[in-house]
Amino acid sequence: MRRTNTFELRARSQRERCLLLELLDASAACYNEVNYERRQALFNVRENADQRVPVGELRTAVKGATTQEKFRQRYKQVLSSSTPQQLVQKNWSTWKSFFKLLSKYRDPENESVTDKPSPPGYWKDGEQRVLHTVIRNDQYTLELGKRSRVEIPVGMELKEAYGLGHHERLRLEVRGRPHWTGKQGRLEIVYDRDAESFTAHQTVGDENHQPHRRQSSFSTTLATSSRGEGTVAAVDIGANNLAAVTTSTGQQLLFHGRPLFERFHEYTRRIAHQQSELPEEQWSSPRIRELYRRRDAQRDHAQDALVRHLGEWLTDHDVDELIVGELDDVRASHWSATVNEKTHLFWAHGRFRRRLQEVLGDEYDITVREESEAGTSSQCPTCESQHVHRSGDLLQCLDCNSENHSDLAASVNFLREQADEQHLDLPAQGPMARPVASRENTTEDGHHDHNRDQRVVPRLEWDDHGWRQPDHSTKEDPTNQSTTPGNLPSGSQV
Repeated sequence: MRRTNTFELRARSQRERCLLLELLDASAACYNEVNYERRQALFNVRENADQRVPVGELRTAVKGATTQEKFRQRYKQVLSSSTPQQLVQKNWSTWKSFFKLLSKYRDPENESVTDKPSPPGYWKDGEQRVLHTVIRNDQYTLELGKRSRVEIPVGMELKEAYGLGHHERLRLEVRGRPHWTGKQGRLEIVYDRDAESFTAHQTVGDENHQPHRRQSSFSTTLATSSRGEGTVAAVDIGANNLAAVTTSTGQQLLFHGRPLFERFHEYTRRIAHQQSELPEEQWSSPRIRELYRRRDAQRDHAQDALVRHLGEWLTDHDVDELIVGELDDVRASHWSATVNEKTHLFWAHGRFRRRLQEVLGDEYDITVREESEAGTSSQCPTCESQHVHRSGDLLQCLDCNSENHSDLAASVNFLREQADEQHLDLPAQGPMARPVASRENTTEDGHHDHNRDQRVVPRLEWDDHGWRQPDHSTKEDPTNQSTTPGNLPSGSQV
């Protein structure tokens, strides 16, 4: 079983930063050339066939369209000998997934794939390459000390251009909190143009080497259900509050989304203004496409960070199953232009569900299943009455007079509806917890000043880098997060 550690990488100088960018750009070019040759092989076989070609024949033609040695010779002076081979293998893994989906799509007895799969695409975002590379597990090393560092190979052309010695490798500073130790796997490095940052993803463990979780500096005693089994959690998906989570042991967490949506909506207004300035019969422009790209990239960055933060939080609370709400029923009964923009465009619910499956399922071994959450926000979580009044984030029960945060209440109701009742250990009565946040319990947020003795729930807000509680300062970066106690990269000797 594999797990993934994620680090932030930082170049020590502008010269090394430029070198790394050129290395990633050449890697993306190599990957795209490999993919182009394989796509052409697929299209040629389809066009020259008299009838539908079997999947096995398509697979053979695509795999044989190119070789690792061809691209090793073409790119070794820039990328080193091993990296082009890794990029060819990385590309083939995407093709294997494509052929697997295609087989299911063609199988009349298999209804899991209903849309015809498309061939793998290129590492491109609009007109720009997605800067990305893959380093073989025995070709990079982590150095630990006062500062954690990683060294990666570079081809001779780049070494000469940027003044590296013949046997020297590119050294980068590492910051992050890796959570897994085990056999070192390959390293993937990606550049985020919006954040202007480099992120490395290191796989750990394999089928014969079980990875072990490194104890986090912020870990807590793990919760277990009353039956001694793993904990179940439910997440209510919204837009004002992106995700409200409740576990079967009563732990809760809230991701606040209003500031993020306001930024997204501002981009939407700018796009609309640019479109209004276009000549008649022209629908787009480079400026409009760039605004779309920035808007979606910022949303996706926050969404991916949310999924990983959620994965860590669920693991710390021993959750082995997460129930996720489907919004189809909710959209059908509560459609409006604002709801559509928030749940479909801004929150990109379909992408979010896919990321939950990919990250939580593959990396954290948490089972993710989807169920309808229609009606869960219209019931009191304390007495289960339908006689309620909702105003903003406040849900008031007109029968038992309890007041609850509406999205947290929905996650409780959703969990009760979908999970085994014997598995739950939720609070039986009394007001539900409210999130800790600036201006909480004010009329602006739909709350009042009473019931201040309620237990509190962490409410996290996005600060362009991570999800944090709003009372935490984000003005200054820690000097070196990667080398504080408990935060050493995988491979350290402790």
